[in-house]
Amino acid sequence: MMLGGQTGLVEVFIGRTGYTGEDGFELIADANHGPALWAAVVEAGAMPCGLGARDVLRLEAGLRLHGSDMDTATSPLEAGLDRFVNMEKGSFIGKEALAEQSTRGLSRKLVGFRMLEAGIPRHECLLHKDAIQIGVVTSGTYSASLDTGIGMGYVSPEHSALGYHVQVDLRGRAVEAEIVELPFYHRAK
Repeated sequence: MMLGGQTGLVEVFIGRTGYTGEDGFELIADANHGPALWAAVVEAGAMPCGLGARDVLRLEAGLRLHGSDMDTATSPLEAGLDRFVNMEKGSFIGKEALAEQSTRGLSRKLVGFRMLEAGIPRHECLLHKDAIQIGVVTSGTYSASLDTGIGMGYVSPEHSALGYHVQVDLRGRAVEAEIVELPFYHRAK
């Protein structure tokens, strides 16, 4: 696509990956055209927002962030992404390891949780049950849409049931939270 601006036409790739879980687009162009492109889309009515707003939307949608909620040491089964794994498919890299993990059982599981008291969970906060560490927060923030703190983190499977209560260590203060279903927020259609 070509956009007009003060510098003339700019070639732009428009993607619709849905990274935030919202109905939006990503514009990719040569960095030299970034300021003019930004000015053109704002002038056309786009509402600027920062990376923090994007991350809140991503978390509300229950989308995993590589490097925080999953990495190369995380299996899709642990990350709750088993719906993307077809074990009936022919051979693929990692199939044997996933089959073994399915048989043996998971040692950890990614869960969503909602704060039941005031507090904002953050990456690497510890998760406890009765003063015993059971996991760690991978992503956390305050959700204005839900008016509460929300987060995701890994816990042992016996602590992962919906409705299960855990405590989030917020700077030495144990704050009550409840394991909830992901995504946290469903956009009205």
